[in-house]
Amino acid sequence: MSHTKTEMGGVMNEYQRYEDHSLREDEDSNKTNVGRAITFLLIGMGVGAAAALLFTPMSGRDVRDAIGNGCRRAVDGITEQTRNLRDRGSNLLGFNRRKHIG
Repeated sequence: MSHTKTEMGGVMNEYQRYEDHSLREDEDSNKTNVGRAITFLLIGMGVGAAAALLFTPMSGRDVRDAIGNGCRRAVDGITEQTRNLRDRGSNLLGFNRRKHIG
């Protein structure tokens, strides 16, 4: 079995060298796989959304109105949830938030 000196002056055998290398390869491989999975997920979502718009039985105006209403509801919901979360956090920390009226 051959031995290699490390930067710190210690001795590392072949098994230790390959073991560390194989762990790094697994980490890199996992990052690559996650990136690919997210890419394919986003592509699939785009294709699905395009197909849904093309094959919808509604007119273009109705589709645009539905998308606009959905976006407004989503933004309103996010705003409300953010406000609730901020109030809860303030209550937990004992802060008194003054409500703006106007």
